[in-house]
Amino acid sequence: MYTLPRQSRLRWLGHIHRMEDGRIPKDLLYGELATWYRDKGRTQLRYKDVCKQDMKALNMDYNNWEALAANRAAWKQELSASLKTGEQALKAISEEMSRKGKESSSSNAPPTDDSVFTCQDCKHHCKSCIRLYSHTRRSVDLTGA
Repeated sequence: MYTLPRQSRLRWLGHIHRMEDGRIPKDLLYGELATWYRDKGRTQLRYKDVCKQDMKALNMDYNNWEALAANRAAWKQELSASLKTGEQALKAISEEMSRKGKESSSSNAPPTDDSVFTCQDCKHHCKSCIRLYSHTRRSVDLTGA
């Protein structure tokens, strides 16, 4: 889900860099406004700021990307390799989080300090009062009582 937008943004960034000067997309990418300021709060990100975040996330050298993007074949090869390793890293993180979630949410887990609410019927341990209430309602609905 994250890889495709990153790929399209960075491919377009390399394409814009290779354009000749005077083209509107290139002028917009490298141009600066003289009389504009950013509002308070979270600042609006520019296109090149988002591309820089993408390059950081993919462990690409974002300081010298222009030299690499000048050569279309090298840019495409670097982008492909970085996207593949970035996707594998995201997949590993997702699997680790899923594994941790499954371990912590097992219903047969022994009570811990933060799971103080126990169902009177089935001795299921819940971490909050509202969760115990929902569990009790669901178990009553399932038993037909």
